[in-house]
This record gives sequence, C-alpha cells and structure tokens, in this order.
Amino acid sequence: AALENTLDEGSFDARYAMRTRLGAGGMGDVLLCSDNTIGRDVAVKVIRDANPGSRSDLQRRFEREARIQGQLEHPNIVPVYDLGLRPDGSAFFTMKRVRGDTFEQVIAALREPDATKGGEAHCLRTLLSAFNAACIAVAYAHARGVVHRDLKPANIIMGDFGEVYVLDWGIAKVSDATEI
Repeated sequence: AALENTLDEGSFDARYAMRTRLGAGGMGDVLLCSDNTIGRDVAVKVIRDANPGSRSDLQRRFEREARIQGQLEHPNIVPVYDLGLRPDGSAFFTMKRVRGDTFEQVIAALREPDATKGGEAHCLRTLLSAFNAACIAVAYAHARGVVHRDLKPANIIMGDFGEVYVLDWGIAKVSDATEI
C-alpha cells in the first residue's frame, strides 16, 4: 500500500528536531533527531529522491525496506517506530537510535599495532558472542522468508553493553510465499 501523507503541515518538523547526520546509504540519509513527542533520540532515515512525493521505484524500495525491517521483530534487528511522508512529500521512517562500533571498525582497530587499547571490550569471547547474536538474527529472518543479501562487517554493530544489531535491510529478498 502506498504511503499517504497523514502528517499535518509542519507536524514532522514539530515532532522531529534534527541534531546531526549519522550516515548515508544508497537510498537515503540517516539522521539523529530528537522525538519531541516521546522525549527520546531516534534515527530517522530520509529518502534521497529527486522527485519527492512521486511513486518512484526508489520510494517503493524505501518503503519496502522499512516494512521488512519493521516486521522482523527480533532483539538483534533495529525496531522501526514510524513510516510516513514529510511535508515536502519525501518518505521517512524512524527507528531506534543505536550506538556502538560496526564489526568493520572493530576489525580495523584490532589490526592496529596497539590493539590492546580496546581491552576486554573486543576480546575473542565477546566477538564470538556478538557474531553468534548476528547469526541468530539472520536465522530468524530466514525463518520468516527474508534473506538480507548485504551482510558484511559494516552492517553489524556492537554496543558497549552487549547489544548487537544487524543493520541495512535495503536490498533484502523476500520469498514469494512471505507477506511483507
């Protein structure tokens, strides 16, 4: 189902106050925003589309990513909170703001000559436990008929308190029998 603009004019800007850019992907940018209604920080992914409001292939894929990620309710997959259109007609979705280092960053740090500065945070047991958590999240997605298709160290993040998340479901493949 296509998105309809259910936001009142200006309500997006009233609810979400942009603080900084967290990153960028193929379809859009991820922004750190304050959710003024709930009173917490959230990550807001906004589509990078030259024709906001149009039903472009990019917008359909963007909405599909939000729905896939949002329906994969697992502790190691970032929860999606909202999906909608901004006042300019461009799509967005909000999700939990996660903190930590990607596996890519951890691996690069361990290659440094002074790799001991990471200390206990990146010992072999911790890394294997985090890898196991990512594997369980992927197994859960597979059981739901979803294949990630872009699983790499940059798309797995480890937090300071043991949290692990599999990120970026933008090119996931969904089996024909799966309703997402």
